Amino acid sequence: MSKVMIQIENLKKYYTQGALQVKALDGVSLSVEEGEFVSIMGSSGSGKSTMMNVLGCLDQPTDGTFTLDGIDVSKLKDTGLAEIRNKKIGFVFQTFNLLPKLSAIENVELPMAYSGVSMRERHKRASEALEKVGLAERMRHKPNELSGGQRQRVAIARALVNKPSILLADEPTGNLDSKSTFEIIDIFQKLNDEGATIVMVTHEPDVAQYTKRIVTFKDGRAVSDELVKNRVIAEEEMR
Repeated sequence: MSKVMIQIENLKKYYTQGALQVKALDGVSLSVEEGEFVSIMGSSGSGKSTMMNVLGCLDQPTDGTFTLDGIDVSKLKDTGLAEIRNKKIGFVFQTFNLLPKLSAIENVELPMAYSGVSMRERHKRASEALEKVGLAERMRHKPNELSGGQRQRVAIARALVNKPSILLADEPTGNLDSKSTFEIIDIFQKLNDEGATIVMVTHEPDVAQYTKRIVTFKDGRAVSDELVKNRVIAEEEMR
C-alpha cells in the first residue's frame, strides 16, 4: 500500500480586502501518494498559487487540515513551519531564486547550512546533486555565467540536497525556451522514476502532459482530478 505524502481535507483560505472576503481556497480536498508526479493547473485567480503556498508551508489555511508526511502542518506555528520547509520540502521557482554572488555549488550548499550539516558533507552532497542534474563541470560558475536552463538545474540540485519528502515546482519552465523546458522536465521525470514525489504548478497544458496526474482549479476549488492518459516522455521528445 502506497504511503500518503499529502492529505488535505476541506481546506479553506480566505482573505479580507476592505469589505470583501476573498475565498482563495474554498473547501479543497486532495491526496498525493509517495512517488506521484502531479500538476496543478488553473487560470489566474483559480487558487493554484495559494494552494502551492499552503503546500510549501509559506501560508497557513483559514480552516481545514493539511498533513504532510504524517505531520499535521495546519496546527504548526512559525518555527515548526520553518523546520518543515527546510527538512521536508524542496522548492523550485520560476525565477530560480539563486544568490548572484555565490557559485552554483555554494547556492546548492546553502539549505544544508541551516540544517547543521558539516562543511565536508555539504560539499559532498552538493557536488553529487549538481552531477545528477548534469552540471558537474559548471559548479564553480556564478548564476550570471549560466544559461536560464542551467540556473534552473542549480535550483533543482539545491531542492534535492536535504533529501525532501516532496518537491514543489512553481512554473519551473515559465522563463525557459523550448529546449531548456525539455531538459528540465526530463530531469523531473527521471527524479520521479527514482521515487521522488513532485507537485508542479503550471498554466501550460503541454507541460502538464509530462506529469502523471492533472488537478485543475477554478474559483478556489479543485474541479477535476484526472490521470494523464497519453503521457509525454521528455527524453523521447529530445531525440
